[in-house]
Amino acid sequence: MKLALTGSNGKLGAVVERELREAGHDVVALDQAGPRRAGFTRIDLTDSGSVFDALSGIDERHRGLDGVVHLGAVPAPGIETDVATFRNNMLATFNVIHGARKAGIRRVVFASSETVLGLPFAIDPPYAPADEQYDTRPESIYSLTKHLEEELARKVVRWDADLSITALRFSNVMTPDDYPGSPPSRATRRAAGGTSGATSTPATGRRRS
Repeated sequence: MKLALTGSNGKLGAVVERELREAGHDVVALDQAGPRRAGFTRIDLTDSGSVFDALSGIDERHRGLDGVVHLGAVPAPGIETDVATFRNNMLATFNVIHGARKAGIRRVVFASSETVLGLPFAIDPPYAPADEQYDTRPESIYSLTKHLEEELARKVVRWDADLSITALRFSNVMTPDDYPGSPPSRATRRAAGGTSGATSTPATGRRRS
């Protein structure tokens, strides 16, 4: 498949790009910054015109796409101000979904977050374990944007039954190089007889809108 990948130079994006290419997909890598390389194009995802242009076609890159993997975002709270985080993430996701529809792309996958459930649960959840009926409980501006992005996807899919949008609720994204300095996982703490805490191991969740 011919796929556009936003956030291709981020921690998660770099791994996803490698895995997609190894699986035989043709990847158009998109990010706001990064060195010049084969298959990579710089883009401002908050600029709707640039996003539509990139998804419609880029000289020397593509003349049409089969799908979009949207990972480009402010990836956690506190990296930028709350207003900047909200503006960037909401605009970027809207532009990608809206631009994909206009370009005739029928498959979109984007990064949501497990934090929409209320993690790290500074406020106790109403019940545990969480199930498919568990409502979202965002506790930060970052997690609020992810909740709203999921709602945006649901409403747009309702308008367009041929459109498929999948939100992946990622956990804390780590690479093997991050492991030595990371806090122990819940299982490790429990085995050692200590108190349990939020897991530090990679995980994904999936919801089809």
